[in-house]
Amino acid sequence: MKSAASRRSNRKPADAHDSSATVDKDPSALGCNLSTAPAARPVAGLPRSAAIGGDVLRDTPRRRRGKAAKRAATSLFADLPDYLRDNEYITRYYRADYSVRESLASLFRLHNETGNIWSHLAGALLFLVLTGVTLWARPAPLALGVDALHALEERLSAAGRGGLLSGGAALGAGRRMAGSAFSGLAGAGRGSLGYLQGVERGLLQLGRATLEEVSALEARVMDAGWEGLRGLEGRAAAAAASLLGAQWPAPRWPIHVFTGGAITCMLTSSACHLLGCCSFHISQLVWRFDYAGIVVLIVTSFAPPVYYGFLCEPFLRNFYLLSTLLLGVVTVTVSLAPVFQQPRFRAFRASLFAALGLWGIAPAFHGFVLHSGVAAVRRAFAHDLAMGAIYLVGAATYALRMPERWWPGAFDLAFHSHQLFHLCVVAAAAVHYRGVRIMLAWRDSTGGCLKVADEPVTLVKLAAAAATLPSWRDGRLRSQHAAA
Repeated sequence: MKSAASRRSNRKPADAHDSSATVDKDPSALGCNLSTAPAARPVAGLPRSAAIGGDVLRDTPRRRRGKAAKRAATSLFADLPDYLRDNEYITRYYRADYSVRESLASLFRLHNETGNIWSHLAGALLFLVLTGVTLWARPAPLALGVDALHALEERLSAAGRGGLLSGGAALGAGRRMAGSAFSGLAGAGRGSLGYLQGVERGLLQLGRATLEEVSALEARVMDAGWEGLRGLEGRAAAAAASLLGAQWPAPRWPIHVFTGGAITCMLTSSACHLLGCCSFHISQLVWRFDYAGIVVLIVTSFAPPVYYGFLCEPFLRNFYLLSTLLLGVVTVTVSLAPVFQQPRFRAFRASLFAALGLWGIAPAFHGFVLHSGVAAVRRAFAHDLAMGAIYLVGAATYALRMPERWWPGAFDLAFHSHQLFHLCVVAAAAVHYRGVRIMLAWRDSTGGCLKVADEPVTLVKLAAAAATLPSWRDGRLRSQHAAA
């Protein structure tokens, strides 16, 4: 025991200064030649100069090298986690397990979601511009049918008799002045020179006042300029609509609801495609909002055609608007609630989306049948049919994975099915916007629920007809002189 203890006490500790207990770190002493060592493998998706061990990252600490390489790299489909695997025909340029900051930074980089993101960002910008166009566009001129023209004539006559129109009041005053002058002339006799001179002075004063009024009117026209004269028809239409109790111009809020829904859907879609490469729980959350954005677009698309198509049928208008809104709220709730994300509710979710889309057929056909004799309604209905066809083509392209299923890997960056589906959504919404603008122009021209003739008379035509009144008046005066 003692000899063993002494042997343990005589044993020297291995320290860094003991050459017998250290390993020589000289590569030449180990027989290694770094010049013949194999080069480090580059990271997938990176250029060779950016790979770990390359010149760019050679002097970077090891921990920072890994993060930089991860941020810059894209992945193959075979390397993706299960929750990111969706389309096996797109084989490259995936972003996997990015942080939120890295996902936002990838907005300006090239990957297989770049087209999906920017196609709907451009669509949102388009509908923002269309919202401004709707705000600033001039309403369609008011078109009056025969019944409306008769009603307008009667109300104008009543207003003139009541002294509400300044022109009629001035004309009445002139007639009264002329009548009193000639009655005085008859009473004074033909030989009353003094009275004749008084009448002459009165007529001269009346002529000077008329010239002053004409000059003032000319000055007002010159001050108003061309832009002011352009708005003259609008002011005349507003005055005529006020006298007739018409609704001119028609409300614009249904179109703003639709364009706002389109902007919401497309911005939500872009954000979801940008952040869908994050961790599992973030990815699942953002895709729920993508479904909710689709519902918002569908529901808001109903507002303009239903409102303008059933403007004069308030019960049907409110029924279709409220029922569509209720169905949309239920669908959004199902899309966002975690309990409905379970696989056993998949058929229920699909049924709700199908019911919401098919529900649009009912008010569209009902409005078409109700106003089938109106050319504007037929044109708007044709636009709605084109919109539905474009949506169906886009959905079929997306469901069948065309064209990438025929050439896997050839459409990894551009023109794959999801991008084509996004373009179809933007195109269909634009066609729908054109259709609802046709409905808006129809309601503007008819003054809401006023009846319109087969060949409506606009205020421009009325002005052109009024220009012929002096010649008619001159001809009537000539005929009266000839009879006398």
